[in-house]
Amino acid sequence: MTCSRRRALQLLGATAATAVTAGCLNPGGLSSYALLGDEEDLSSIGRPYLWPDPTEIDAVTRVDFATETKAAWLSELSETGSVTVRQWPLVGRDAWGTETRPRPTFLRRDGTFYEVRISEERILELERWHFAVERVDETPPDDATVARPPFDLSAQDERVLDAALEAVYASNDGFLGTPEFDELQTVEYHHELDAAASALVPSPPFAFVEYEGEYFRPVAERRTVVVPEWTYAVSEIADERSRFEEHAREAIVGRDLDDAGLSDAAQDVLDDAIAEEPRRYEEGDPPSDALVDALDALGIAADLRPIGEYDDRVDFRNVVVDYRDGVYRFDLIVTP
Repeated sequence: MTCSRRRALQLLGATAATAVTAGCLNPGGLSSYALLGDEEDLSSIGRPYLWPDPTEIDAVTRVDFATETKAAWLSELSETGSVTVRQWPLVGRDAWGTETRPRPTFLRRDGTFYEVRISEERILELERWHFAVERVDETPPDDATVARPPFDLSAQDERVLDAALEAVYASNDGFLGTPEFDELQTVEYHHELDAAASALVPSPPFAFVEYEGEYFRPVAERRTVVVPEWTYAVSEIADERSRFEEHAREAIVGRDLDDAGLSDAAQDVLDDAIAEEPRRYEEGDPPSDALVDALDALGIAADLRPIGEYDDRVDFRNVVVDYRDGVYRFDLIVTP
């Protein structure tokens, strides 16, 4: 059975009762383990490990921080060896079950290569204003105040309103389509957005927004939110590209599976995951000994819970290993 990538992803929520190694998952099943593999090109280290311009890394907010703010943090990091920021993931993180784990991250500044690590991480609870819009089906009353483009707002409020309109839709790409969110999608006033200077909170100056033929009702509310705060530290690697590449490869490649003493069955699992077609290995629950052995060699098994303990799909992302004279990246998708 042939299967498009979209169809495969749609069916990941249902699995076969027995292991399958090709095609789509059987929609009659109840649970799924899908191991995906792909060759990793480390001949020249680049994104997502080395960022030529780290200011291009987005903050974990709907309205990004100013480039000047990020540049100032990078200068402090370079000059003092550390910097503390909120909501800016300079060190990338990969999904790891119900949590995340940091990804090897490198910078180049003034011709020198550095490795960046998280030296401290805190979770803060803060009260912040939020603004959102929710789509309404009815046409606003004739006497209602309706905002239409071009909006007569400050530059900051324009950014917030634009982000709120985009957030209604799953793609967040600025194009309207079928909304996929049940909950209100809000824009948070972070430390770079001045709620005191905003006309949108606490009471927007309009009752409705008309945009692309749709009507939306504005919502402003104050919420308690959790805010990640990271302290980053840098260590110098080298000035020469070759020495940096050698160091980075050792940091990125977690283990050598050719020295792991894998059984033939476990090797078959990995080989199916990296095969050209379908480039995945799938099983139902419970996982076979071969799959468990393969996941143990990848360093996933120790953090993998019984599938019944997961309420929603979880991913274990970006396990990079040496295998069969090549470098491969593996992802495990677990769908209860």
